[in-house]
Amino acid sequence: MNKKPYKRTKRHREDPVYFARRVLGVEPWSKQVEALTAVAENERVAVKSGNGLGKGFSAAVALLWFMSCHDHAVALSTAPTFRQVRHILWKEVHRRYRNAKYDLGGKLLDTRLEMPERDSFAMGLSADSPDEFQGFHSANMLVVVDEAEGVAEPIYEAIEALMTSENCRLLLIGNPTTVTGSFRRAFHEDRELYHTITISAYDSPNVAEGAKTVPGLVTARWVEQRRKIWGEDNPIFQARVLGEFPEQSEDTLISLSAIEGAAKVSGGAVEHDDEPQPTVVAVDVARFGSDRSVILVRRGSQVRPVRTFRGLDTMKLTGLVVDAINEADPEDVVVDEVGIGAGVVDRLKELGYRVDGVNVGRAAHDPSRFANLRAEGYWNLRQLITSGEVALPADKELMGELAALKYSFNSTGQLLVESKEDMRKRGVRSPDKADALMLAFLPYRRRVKLWG
Repeated sequence: MNKKPYKRTKRHREDPVYFARRVLGVEPWSKQVEALTAVAENERVAVKSGNGLGKGFSAAVALLWFMSCHDHAVALSTAPTFRQVRHILWKEVHRRYRNAKYDLGGKLLDTRLEMPERDSFAMGLSADSPDEFQGFHSANMLVVVDEAEGVAEPIYEAIEALMTSENCRLLLIGNPTTVTGSFRRAFHEDRELYHTITISAYDSPNVAEGAKTVPGLVTARWVEQRRKIWGEDNPIFQARVLGEFPEQSEDTLISLSAIEGAAKVSGGAVEHDDEPQPTVVAVDVARFGSDRSVILVRRGSQVRPVRTFRGLDTMKLTGLVVDAINEADPEDVVVDEVGIGAGVVDRLKELGYRVDGVNVGRAAHDPSRFANLRAEGYWNLRQLITSGEVALPADKELMGELAALKYSFNSTGQLLVESKEDMRKRGVRSPDKADALMLAFLPYRRRVKLWG
């Protein structure tokens, strides 16, 4: 049966879900709809998922949509091994191309789709060497990384060199089985760069509805078997069923699940009408050129959207702090006084404000447990977030900074939180927003008010 040639429309280009339904003749389920929509609307998308939840389908549809709806396009796909490239993603590409309702044009080879009429092509590459990714440039670029948790760091570095086009897209899909690497960082330190999606087996219509409704997706029977065999607290269950990174990194200060839980609190964390809700303004002052000054306001356990500034001298920053004080009418004003922060503290006092200048490098109030005030403050913050006593804004950058924090113990058994300098050494930027949050919840401080 001859098919009519495909003729794209503006809606096809803007809506890959509509393209999937009208052109490919398939019906994505809700999480696949979310992933495809995210690819159209965001430069970088990372999807972590349990087993058997149709990640390859979403990637294949995204690739065919991008190729069919863009001229001068290049779409590259990769995976840890060429066998995975050929037998997972490109097998799905062949199936959707072959069963499409229209003739999509071009020539489909084993792991290559050529569309000379659009001056476009797609191909699958092995992740054996970064050299495989050299020389690809186009006005429209899509890179799909399948089984992203297993791709080596040099490959991700090579992919970054491709992300220079005006219209570029990066889609990472995989199982969250690792505790390091670029795929994990997309959901932690680098999450402000990515639109992130988590797909649990319990999201599957086959499981949620209690009956098999979508062929090929994970079933309720399999989930229950894994629960009995592995147990719900097993890291394998967390990764393969729940689509969550295993909570097995012993030196992580605050778990991602606790951070995400704090960001999902509706209307604030635990608020008690019969108890006072102090308002606090906390300021972390930039020390280095790449660092940012941060002004953070909280009322009780509710943290307001965080403001950041770069390249400000102490007088300009002081003016912004004064503005925040006048707006929030806080009971406490806490400023990091290390380095140039001392100038901000002094100027605020000259203006008549009562301010707590804090040096978190000084001794903790409980030196038997903590090496310094910074460690004590962050451990207090950890306890509050874990117990649901903090409501964070939907700030991916702040959440990423919190998730990146690590801790250790010194030779005398005191707890230490990783320094900013050590974080830079392992490629993690300064946790400026997290530091301001820690200051805002710092314990053992006297409550202060504005003078006059």
